Amino acid sequence: DGIDLLELWRTLLKYKHLILISAFSAALIAAGVSLLMPNIYRAEVLLVPVKADDAKGGGLASALGGLGGLASMAGISLGGGGSAEENLAVLQSRDFLWKFVQAKKLMPILFEDAWDEQQKKWEEPDPKKQPGQLDAHRLFVKGILSVEKDKKTDLVTVAVEMKDAALAAEIANSLVEQLNFYLAQETISRSERNLQYLNEELMRTQIEEMRKILFELIATEQKKVMLANTQKEYAFKVLDKAVEPDKKIKPKRSLIVILAAIIAGLMAILYAFIKEDIARRRESK
Repeated sequence: DGIDLLELWRTLLKYKHLILISAFSAALIAAGVSLLMPNIYRAEVLLVPVKADDAKGGGLASALGGLGGLASMAGISLGGGGSAEENLAVLQSRDFLWKFVQAKKLMPILFEDAWDEQQKKWEEPDPKKQPGQLDAHRLFVKGILSVEKDKKTDLVTVAVEMKDAALAAEIANSLVEQLNFYLAQETISRSERNLQYLNEELMRTQIEEMRKILFELIATEQKKVMLANTQKEYAFKVLDKAVEPDKKIKPKRSLIVILAAIIAGLMAILYAFIKEDIARRRESK
């Protein structure tokens, strides 16, 4: 009915060889498996979001005063490249990552097990069974790309984890560069549509006060287009570029071996207690 510590200790001594052999065998197996696992390297880029006032050349929206409300009614945004959260969401979006993978021709690298390097084609001839856009996005978001934003400092860390250290650094830097270009092109396209609308309104409007407001809005959109065309670091400024990492981030082989030995040892101890309890019950009957 109670716990006899001395009896437990005797059980451990009785099955000590089983426990030690189980732990040692599990450690050996874990060591062998961990050696077969490829090294994964992590390359990081440190960024800071470009402030909206900086992107607009010193607070253009505040200088326009009450025009912001009119611009909103017309469906025109006076903002720069969007908030940092929105831009980071674009970085992890399916559309952006797929365009990036296609531009860099990364599919054979990401899915090397399904790619025949000698024949330069997919091993599976059926296009429906070949890796596609959704597969690439899932692999990037869940296994390769990670984004962290410090709420206190607003610093953003974009990290890429891959087996090839040099490639991880290259992709991390290219992602940020491509993101800035992508967001700038989006701003240019949006501003060009706004300019077309504003110019049409200007031609239809004869009221002098309204024409003055439209001229101001047109100037705003033109400045946004100019900044998007000339500012290379449009949404994020790179503080520290990614370099080729010299140390792997995983697998942590020593930790794997230790955990495997501990788990195997605990399972052996549990087995010993159960077996001894069954034997004791049979003797009592």
